[in-house]
Amino acid sequence: MDTTDFSKIVMNPVRQRIIQYLLLHEKGTVSEIQNALSDVPTASLYRHIKKLHDGNCIQVVEEKRIRGTIEKTYAIVQNPFTEEPTMGDISSVFYTSMLSLQTSFLQYFEKEGADPQKDMLALQTSTLMFNDEEYMEFLMKVNELVMESSQKEPGQGRKTRRFTFISSPSEE
Repeated sequence: MDTTDFSKIVMNPVRQRIIQYLLLHEKGTVSEIQNALSDVPTASLYRHIKKLHDGNCIQVVEEKRIRGTIEKTYAIVQNPFTEEPTMGDISSVFYTSMLSLQTSFLQYFEKEGADPQKDMLALQTSTLMFNDEEYMEFLMKVNELVMESSQKEPGQGRKTRRFTFISSPSEE
């Protein structure tokens, strides 16, 4: 699969949540995913799962016959690319991701009643000093926090929030 197509498929917020569920649980049926993403209408969830499956992002790992229907269990495709991605492919994924992020901010600010303070909109850039070992430890701590938070179920007062972490080398 072309990495540009891949990034277009996975940049959808609902599809990101489906992928996140499968990363956390290793596999899941539509019913299990629906329980975790209870705010997503069932028909919409099926469409997003089909898009991820057709895009070779997730695969069927098990099928069970239940009351006359086939229940499929999905998991993440371990290597969705048929070839090793080139530097241009990787650049394209980052470019598409940044465009998607920019688009979501533009849509947010165009919305009537957008309130960045109330919605706790945040942007922070910090230059940090780490050797490779310290940086890996830092990344593991951030990952632990994200994984812990991603297991929270929809509930009263909870809003879907997008957290984007970008790490890049700094000009010296």
